[in-house]
Amino acid sequence: MKAWIVVLAACGSPSMNGPDAPGACEPPALDAPWLRGLLADSVGALAATPRATIPERDAARAYLSDQIRAIGWDPVLHTYATGANVHATIPSTTGGTQQIIVGAHFDGEAGSPAANDNASGVAAVLAIARYLRDVPCRDVGVTVVLFDQEEAGLVGSRAYAATVSTTDVRGVYTIDQVSWDGDGDRVFEIEMPSAALEQEYRAAAALVGASLSVTSMEGTDHESFRDRGIAAVGLTEEYVGGDTSPHNDRATDTAATINLDYLELAARLAGQVIMTAVTVP
Repeated sequence: MKAWIVVLAACGSPSMNGPDAPGACEPPALDAPWLRGLLADSVGALAATPRATIPERDAARAYLSDQIRAIGWDPVLHTYATGANVHATIPSTTGGTQQIIVGAHFDGEAGSPAANDNASGVAAVLAIARYLRDVPCRDVGVTVVLFDQEEAGLVGSRAYAATVSTTDVRGVYTIDQVSWDGDGDRVFEIEMPSAALEQEYRAAAALVGASLSVTSMEGTDHESFRDRGIAAVGLTEEYVGGDTSPHNDRATDTAATINLDYLELAARLAGQVIMTAVTVP
């Protein structure tokens, strides 16, 4: 059965013809035909090499920029002293200045293909960017950011967080390690959510058929924004609950060890959250 996203607010006064006609703002279905292929291809391409050294991370940035461009958005490098993040702005269609940030780190530990940690999160963010291409009416802008050097101590996300206006950012959603579900219970953890962000995820989980556990886990990129007073939440597999990949940071963290069904569910869950969030007046 198809899961459908909450219908967006109309872009203007409806008319019988043109973009403001009834149904013109209807969003895409979550079970998009391109979703599984995009996730598998992205994880496979990123996991083909480690992403720890400068040359490896440069290659990953080039690949990610190409993928964002192919989706239809304009990639930009945010450089800082020791690395560079890749980001793209998906503007509001109604002229609103508020935005949300959706991100995942693309770097990995030396010697690890880093498929789960964190090609899986990157793939989910790319899927969200692709979903948003088919959302015709957006009251809130979205910035997708692929962070460098999370493994070195949140270096990339801290550098990026320092550049954003705390008054313009409504919320930050990060995704890290979302392709392991050893017991098959379809549970995800949401890390340090505000009450409002928790409710967003709970509503989306009910729609897509996932379950949630709330944790107080920090140590990944959402922390960089919360430290600046911005509401932020992380999405992950059951890291605190103990159902997390045994391959993380090892040579065995390959594309062959990910659970693609679970990753697809993660992308649908996060996609539902984000596409609903962009309609908030």
